[in-house]
Amino acid sequence: MRDKKVFLASFIVLGFVMKIIAEFVHEVCGHGLFVLLFGGEITSVHISVLWPYELSSIKLPPPNIFTSTQWAWIYGGGILACLCVSFLAQAFLILKKKISWYFAITLFWLAFWTLINSTGYFIIGGLLPFGDIRELIRLGVLTAFPSLVMGFIMFVIGFVALSWILRKTLIGMFHPEKASLGVTLFWLIIPVLGAVMLASPERNFQVAYFPLMFIPSLLSFILEYFLVLSKQKAYADPDNVAEE
Repeated sequence: MRDKKVFLASFIVLGFVMKIIAEFVHEVCGHGLFVLLFGGEITSVHISVLWPYELSSIKLPPPNIFTSTQWAWIYGGGILACLCVSFLAQAFLILKKKISWYFAITLFWLAFWTLINSTGYFIIGGLLPFGDIRELIRLGVLTAFPSLVMGFIMFVIGFVALSWILRKTLIGMFHPEKASLGVTLFWLIIPVLGAVMLASPERNFQVAYFPLMFIPSLLSFILEYFLVLSKQKAYADPDNVAEE
């Protein structure tokens, strides 16, 4: 019982810490790295611990310092950095057979927050252009519909991979049915984030889109209880075991 309490406490704390790290990846490792690469200077960085209620930011050089192509890399750098970190972390967790639960949930949260950061820009920016996506559209690099489609495809890939990773991690601590319940409940974090965005004074999200944020949890419920658990029960059923 103590191990489960330690696991849940660590899961919550690491979730908050990795959220801040993901913001650092977007602003500094993404935007900032390209600014420095093109010879610019970073004068200030603000990493918000309240994201998405309050957005993080980095102070960029004057517009006339860089070419349009360089600005495209700078504005897209945050999204690109987050996508790279997320899918590399997911690949590592999927391919690595033995890993401690502490390291697993640390990388899981990092992969989750960087996925939400990047695909959130694509999806919300495709519906209502803002921030980096708005600038990329202004530069002619991107348009709203491809942004929406790319964000959706990458989110679905990440959704499937992260669900599998989380289920595998939870099964190490809980019964498979509780692990599946945990995966479904986890994806309710998406509408929670949506509610926080709606409450934000910097709101760039419309109420009409809020119900759509329950879709990941609904899909997770369908996958967990009609596919994963039913398959596990089928394998566990002695009538399905072939006689030698």
